[in-house]
Amino acid sequence: MNFITSSLLIISSSSSSLTSSLTSSFFPTRGGRASSSSSMRTKAIDPQVALAVAQQNLSLALVLGAEGVLNSQRMPSDFIGRPDLPKLAPGIAGCATAFALINSDNDVVTPIGLAVGALACLYVIKIEFDRLNETKDDPLDWPGPKVFPGGLLVFGLLQFLTNAQGFVREM
Repeated sequence: MNFITSSLLIISSSSSSLTSSLTSSFFPTRGGRASSSSSMRTKAIDPQVALAVAQQNLSLALVLGAEGVLNSQRMPSDFIGRPDLPKLAPGIAGCATAFALINSDNDVVTPIGLAVGALACLYVIKIEFDRLNETKDDPLDWPGPKVFPGGLLVFGLLQFLTNAQGFVREM
């Protein structure tokens, strides 16, 4: 009986050390070591991922602003589908605010930044969708007047998904 009990204890301890080493190899946390349940909680979103999401929010804000300024100057004032800068301002400000909040690398502020970014992107999607629907198609003009609202609509949608995924992982 002693031999069986001691054999089971040896197998049990070696399997737990194997499990521990496999866990740390495939699922490392900061510092390359697996964390135990009693240790400090690490952030759910990787800092490099947070930086990428923040930079994409800033990129969306810059592209929205640049396209809005350039096309509002280039297009006639009576052109249907012309960018309206006062309507774009909340989306631009929301994306820029999300950039600043996510870059804070704070456990409380980062999820708020991701939520602000997602809401700003939803607003951008609505504005660009309305603008896409208002713009008349011109078959003689390639790529056509719908290319900017359509492209920004896709950019806003992809950035919404990025912010939402980061928010879900953070929570």
